This record gives sequence, structure tokens and C-alpha cells, in this order.
Amino acid sequence: MKGECLPMLQLGIEGERTLLKALLEYEELRCRIDEIDPSYLSEESRKIFEVISDNREMDSTRLCVQIYNKIGNQKFYDGDFITEVGANYLIDDYKELVGKNGLQRLCLEISKKLKKGDMKVDEAMEKFYAFQKESSSAFNYISIKEANELQKKAHTDIWNNRGNRLHWPFKFFEDILNGLRGKELVVVAGETGTGKTAFMLNAAALWASFGKTVGYISLEIDVVDLKDRMHQKDFAVNLSAESEKLDGQERERLLREIDKTGEQRLFFCDSGVRSVHSIIAGIKLMHHIHRFDVVFIDYLQLMTCPGKQTKDMEIGEIMGSLKALAMEIRVPIIVGSQLNREVGKNDKGIPRLSNLRESGTIEHSADVVILLYRPILYDRNASPDEYQAIVAKQRSGRTGTLYMHFDMKRQIMQGVVPGERAYAR
Repeated sequence: MKGECLPMLQLGIEGERTLLKALLEYEELRCRIDEIDPSYLSEESRKIFEVISDNREMDSTRLCVQIYNKIGNQKFYDGDFITEVGANYLIDDYKELVGKNGLQRLCLEISKKLKKGDMKVDEAMEKFYAFQKESSSAFNYISIKEANELQKKAHTDIWNNRGNRLHWPFKFFEDILNGLRGKELVVVAGETGTGKTAFMLNAAALWASFGKTVGYISLEIDVVDLKDRMHQKDFAVNLSAESEKLDGQERERLLREIDKTGEQRLFFCDSGVRSVHSIIAGIKLMHHIHRFDVVFIDYLQLMTCPGKQTKDMEIGEIMGSLKALAMEIRVPIIVGSQLNREVGKNDKGIPRLSNLRESGTIEHSADVVILLYRPILYDRNASPDEYQAIVAKQRSGRTGTLYMHFDMKRQIMQGVVPGERAYAR
């Protein structure tokens, strides 16, 4: 009926242009793009917003050309000048206007349904609660009573074997490592050739085989090679490079083994996108659809974050963003990382926290740091299958060394019985 339809948000064309101009000028401000709902912008502003959102890492001059090619005029540049601090306030104001408009629409929708008897009061309250939780996701708070209930439920669930902890898939790992409760940022670091990807793929495949929902973001290896590595355990021939050497029976067996994994909830991304903002947006979308138990990112140093003057600052921003993501979606994120070249100067090449590239920022943000070590790389007399996962940092937990068996040819990793060499300090 007339008068019941609420108008679209009226920010005003000048206000929209000022907001877009700020996003154009201040590259670091673009990390907040995902907080802006473009559906409330005018048609032309929405087109400009899409160009900026799709080209977040592009410098302002080239971005102007892209926008001009999209809309055919330069009026978008007529907005008032605003400082970066002012632009942040403008985004906050815009989000508040959007929130108010959304609340008005929700009230109207619920009011109609309540009058018609199509909704119960409890359902209406749930709708309001869900809206409040979504619109205030940037800063949520709870009372001590609510915190107490959450704490009691968490412990009671554990005592009754209903806990949501994700137990490590390798044998004997939880002699030292705590189970993952969600929200953790785990760094798995190693030198080139130590098997970072093999470690993460083995963990991902095992969790998927246990019925867990797993996301795997690969920044340099395509999905076919990843899957070949997962199935390498069943074949002596290198599946990625020499599959033509498989005989007829082996080819049939490979196809059967591939089909066996068809029902697993393992999702890959090998699109080559490296922007931390795009990766985070993608993970949020995938999680919304599939509800992950754990997410892997392979690997940290290949990710980018525009606008940072040094690699150390860039890695710091990326690590902080990944930790915030883990906290927001309540899912552990496991990210691979390189070690610096100084590790070769250590006794027997055994890695330490200081050997992490950009170690200060990585160590600060990570909840768990696992350093991978293959003795054969420094000792010719060592067994080629000997492998160590050194827990160098664990919040609220122990540190120590976990021993493993790594069949590099078949890409199989297994935890081994802790012997006298295994220790925890």
C-alpha cells in the first residue's frame, strides 16, 4: 500500500561522491570496502564502487582511468575533499544510516506478519536479535552472566564428550598440542624442501576423511596437483609428472581412489588471488555456505596487502587480519610460512622462532607456531624419513618436539610413538 514502502537510503549524490573519492585517494582505506553496502548507493555510484572494489590494489591514477572507461565522465571526482580520518567517520556514518534503514524495513516486515498472525512474538524477537548481531558484528559485548554461562557450557560439553574441539589428526600430537577450539591462528613454518604443503595437505585430507569440513586456499599450486599429492600415498609413480607410466590396473585404481573422496567436504581455491582482503572475503563467503571446521592457507609470504611501506608491515597487517578473521568466524586458520636463511647457522639447522621471516609480527599474532624440521637436510647420516614438528609457541599450552615419519616419495606423514628423544618442556 502507498506510504508503507520505505525509501532507499538518501546519502545524497555529493555525499556519495565524497565517500568514493576518499576510497579512490586513500589506498589504505580500501580495507573497509567490505563494510559498505553498495545496494544503497545510486546507480552511477554503485558502478564506481564496483570498479574500486574489484581493483583495490590499483593506484589512484590507473583507477581513475578504469572508472572513466566504466561510466564515461569524470563527475565522480567532484566530491568534497576529506581527510583519511574524516573518511573513516564518513564510512561509520554511512553504516549507521544503512543500519537504521534496515531496521525500519525489518520493523515494517515484522509488524505486518504479527498483525496477520503469520509470526509469533518469539520469532519476532529472534529476528531482531539476529539483525542486531549481524549489524554490530564489528564490536559485540556480553555481560559477566552471559560469559559465565558460555564458560560453564564449554566445560560441561567437554566433560560430556560434546565439545567442539578439533583434535589433531596425527597420532600422539596431543601429547603436547591442545585440540583446536576455533578462533586460533596457527603458523606452520619450514624451509624450502621441508614439506610445509605436505604437512598441511596430510592434515587436511585426514580431517576431511574424519567428516570435517575443510577449506584449502592454495596460492601457488593448482587443485589437480594438490589432489595428485593427496593420492600419491597409493602409488610409486609420481602422479603429477609421470601418470602415463601407470599400467591399466593402476589407472583404474587411481580413478576409483579419486571417486572415493567425492563425498568428502573438502573445498579448494586455486584462483591465484593473493590480496588478503579478497582472500578474507572469499573465506567468509565459503564459510557462510559450507560452515568450515578448519581453513588452510598455503602460504603467508605470497599474500599481499597494499599500502604498506615494508614487507614487515605488510606481514603484520596480514597476520592481524587473519587472526581477526579466525576470531570472527570462530574457525581455526592454519597458514604456512617460510623460514629465513639464517636457520642454516643454527646448531644442526634446528629452527627457532627467530628464524621466522618477519618473525616479530608473525610470532606476536600466532596462537600456535609449529616449526618443521628434516634432519637429513643437515645430517647425511640421518634417516630420510625422520621428521620433526617443533611446537615453538602455544598459548595456554606446552612447547616441545613431536616426532613423525615422512615418506617423501609417497607424500605420507604419520606421528610416531614418542621415544626417549621426544620431550616437552
